[in-house]
Amino acid sequence: MSLRAIIVYCLLALAASWGIQYGGLAVLGAFDGPEAAPWLLSSMWSPTIVALGFLVFHRPARRGLLWKPTLPGLPLALVAIGVPTLTGFGLVAVFEALGWGDAGWFDFAASGVTITRGPWKLGGGSQNWLLFVANVAATGVWFALLNLDAAVGEEFAWRGFLQGHVIGRLGQTAGLTCLGLFWSFWHLPALLSGYNYPEHPVLGALVLFPATLVAMAFFYGWLTLRARSFWPAALAHGAANSIQIGVISNLKLTVPSLYLDLAGLVVSMLVGLVAWWALSRRQVPAEERQTAPA
Repeated sequence: MSLRAIIVYCLLALAASWGIQYGGLAVLGAFDGPEAAPWLLSSMWSPTIVALGFLVFHRPARRGLLWKPTLPGLPLALVAIGVPTLTGFGLVAVFEALGWGDAGWFDFAASGVTITRGPWKLGGGSQNWLLFVANVAATGVWFALLNLDAAVGEEFAWRGFLQGHVIGRLGQTAGLTCLGLFWSFWHLPALLSGYNYPEHPVLGALVLFPATLVAMAFFYGWLTLRARSFWPAALAHGAANSIQIGVISNLKLTVPSLYLDLAGLVVSMLVGLVAWWALSRRQVPAEERQTAPA
């Protein structure tokens, strides 16, 4: 697509999502209960609805669409689910080690783990480390798949549809950076209402979340370009929204929540830097080069 078409798409996607978010906030006051789910789900699917309109009515938009599942995507699915899962447990381990919090769902010991609460697919109670790891893996896969109903709505649009056009026009690093920034500000009404950062919504909306999503744009971008499909990114998004957030949000903090937000940002940036390094070393296939402007 031309740069003008990309801008038009972004403006329409922004208008659709912001309209839904502001509408939900006007009706509900805040996105903090089960009644918010239809509004949030509608918002997450709005960029794909706009993308489908472009695919139908604007022929250049169909170029480079990465929507089909692929064989390379199968092993990458494990990475996609594993990174958010390890991020969640890594932050729990760091905060427990530093005395900044206590794992709300787990009691850890040298011989194993006691699961006190939580929706773990292989059950709770005392478990040796092997069973606990299997339990975490099974639960991570289950909830990543379960959350595809929402994650696909965003990831088809951002990674399957828009990413290739943005990279083709701006290059890989600048394109993914811009995509991450746009992805973040697309969430702006919910963020400013305190949805992700209730104690510091402005700092979260204007600094923490943009930096996090730029980093994640490189990780999700790497998954998509390696797989030639948006599906691994959708699984990563589903895992981040389920097992990662679930484990982290049940930390019983003894420090301000900003510590946890900053620690999460640092981990995201490390993941993003590794993905950027991997992307910088890859050979660009011919089917990607042809999307670049002449």
